[in-house]
Formats: sequence, C-alpha cells, structure tokens
Amino acid sequence: MLTKLGPLGPGDVADLRPFLESVPDPRSRRGRWYSLVSILLVCAAAAVSGARSVDELAEWGARADAGVLQQLGVRRHPLRWRHAPSRSAIGRVLERLDGDALDAAVSAWLARRHRETTPVNEKGDGRPQRRAIAVDGKSLRGSARLDRPCRHLLSAVTHERPLTLAQAEIGAKTNETTHFKPLLEPLDLHGDVITFDALHSVKANVSWLVEVKQAHYIAVTKTNQSTCFAQLDGLDWMAVPIQHTASNTGHGRRESRSIKAVGIDDNLGGIAFPHARLALRVHRRRKQTGKKETRETVYAVTSLDAHQATPAELASHLRGHWAVENSSHHIRDVTFDEDASTVHAGTAPRAMATLRNLAIGTLKAAGAANIAKVTRAIRDNPSRALPILGITRNPTHSGT
Repeated sequence: MLTKLGPLGPGDVADLRPFLESVPDPRSRRGRWYSLVSILLVCAAAAVSGARSVDELAEWGARADAGVLQQLGVRRHPLRWRHAPSRSAIGRVLERLDGDALDAAVSAWLARRHRETTPVNEKGDGRPQRRAIAVDGKSLRGSARLDRPCRHLLSAVTHERPLTLAQAEIGAKTNETTHFKPLLEPLDLHGDVITFDALHSVKANVSWLVEVKQAHYIAVTKTNQSTCFAQLDGLDWMAVPIQHTASNTGHGRRESRSIKAVGIDDNLGGIAFPHARLALRVHRRRKQTGKKETRETVYAVTSLDAHQATPAELASHLRGHWAVENSSHHIRDVTFDEDASTVHAGTAPRAMATLRNLAIGTLKAAGAANIAKVTRAIRDNPSRALPILGITRNPTHSGT
C-alpha cells in the first residue's frame, strides 16, 4: 500500500516539528524529561499508524526502536537507554494542552501540505481553479458524561481531499453559528468557495464572508431563512431546464442528481440573501437495494455568477460538501473509532480528534485511497511514519 503514496523522500514533506514548537507546554518546568514536541510527535506518528486511543499511542511508542525515538526527539538516559513516554505521561499532556494552539499548529501544517500537493493549474477556459472548503460540525459522542454533554467540534475542511484547515471546540451544537467567523478568520479565503448547510446560512456571517474575506459561498437554504426559502420555492422551476445530471452506483444503492440554476436580477427584486447571484435547485433520487426509491429537493443560493461557475461545477461543490461530511466523519468513526472513544478528561477528546485530522489529512495528501489499509502497513514498521510527517535525520531536532 505504501508504494501507492506520493513522494515521501527527504525534503518532499514539510517538517511537522517546527509547527508543534508553537504549542505552549502546560507542564511545570520541574521534572520534565520529555519535551512537549517529542511527546506530540510520538502521538502524531502513532495516529498516522492507526492508533485509536491514548493506550495505543503509548503502545506505538513502546514498539518504536531507539533510532525512531531519537528522530522524534526523545532524550537518551545517562545509562544510554531511550524510552518512549508512558501512557500516563501522554494522557496528562493531552488533558492539559491548549486545544486552540494545537489545532492551529496542525491546521497550519496541513494547509502547507495542501499547497505542496495541489498543483497551480488553470482550467481550459483560462479561469483559475477555486478551492472549495466545507464548514461542518461533529460531536464526539463518547466524551459525554452524566454531568456533561458530549464535546462538539466545528471544522473547515477542503473538498478535494479532506484536510482540516481549522477546528474549534464549541459549547453546544446550537452555538455553531456564533463560531463561524472566529473559525474562518485566520484563513486566507480570497477567491475560495465556502459551502455550509442551512444552520450556517446566517446573513451577517455570509456578508462578512464576501465583503471581508473576499470569498464566495454556496449556502443551502431551508425554512430557517423563511423569506429566502419562500422565494426559491416559489420560482417557476418547471420552466427552467435541467442543466447538469450525474449518477453513481455502489454500496448497494443507486443515486442520481440533477441541478437547475437561475439568475435573479436585482432590478426584479433579487433574492433575500446577501450577495446572492444564482438560485439553485438540486433534485436527488436514491434507490437502496430492497427499499423504495426516495426523492429530495434542496434549494441553495450562491454568490457566484453564471460566468464564474458552470452548473456542473456548482453541482460538484454541493456534492463535495456532502461527501466531506460523510467521508471525513466516516473515517474518523470507522477507522479510528472516534464515536466509541471514551476519552473525556480536559482537552484530551479534542486533542485526539486533532491527531485524527492530522493522520487523515496527511495520508490523503500523500495519495492514500484506503486509510485503514495504509495505517496497518505503517503500524507494522514504526519508522514508516516518520517521512510522512516530514521527519528526517536532522541533528537540530533529533535529541541527544
């Protein structure tokens, strides 16, 4: 499986270590044996190897030989042995970490990986290719306790490959909209297309996205935006021809999707949504083996004009948003058992989610099609994780 990955030689991947050095150490200066970077690197390498719990992070370190630990910055004892941090040492660090700082460091590194692995191309008509980013939330169900609800995270994830560019922990799912701007504020979104579901179709956030961040959006609209939804639902869609269709078959189901797009001139009243240029109608049909066919109609608005995106591109962006929601969450839950994880103390649930984002993002950037198979191949030989994280034999970071 590893032979199918992209280039992993020295210098081909940005070194993760300098990014992790920006994370503040929550521990007292007294009694530190392991540097914070070395502990986080052990965790990152273990996550890339498929580790799903704090116990498995420590077990990966215990399997790593002295050479691997040296490259990860683990100090050598005066008696010349070199041991990985214990389960308790790792657990205490993850529980006390600054979650925002760790997310910022990992997201910055993943953004660098995205730039490294995405060629700067132009389409045949001379228009630059736009980056599409989905804003979506996910609950860590296993982190709930009797006296505390489960943790909830809001993330910005690229469509083409699920690389998490930003992540924030929020108090409750109903508060997602208030975290929309803080989540995207640090990112350079000029010219990008941001996709989000009806929960985030808030006029103030959308205006900020277009006017301040100079980005485009595609917003699914439901009854929470009653005026806009009524306008879209009331359009004469029967008079608008289908402009693009797509279908796929797999996993015991058959799906087909069609899209219609229509511009509404501001002189004729426009759309009751900031900077909206096109109204979209997507009709989806799904037939699962042994079940009746289901049909669904979804309305959306976008700040893109007809000359800025074709119906096929608009359909791809909408499909990409739903695919990110399914594929990224599915990998975290199935391959990494995120929903089954009972980690709950301090910032550990969020830190573990960040490590999973790191593993999925860097393996996808390297060309992995099946994350589970690749992590198993890496797990069998711990040294294979190092080049994936950009770690080479650099004496500046290797420890003594």
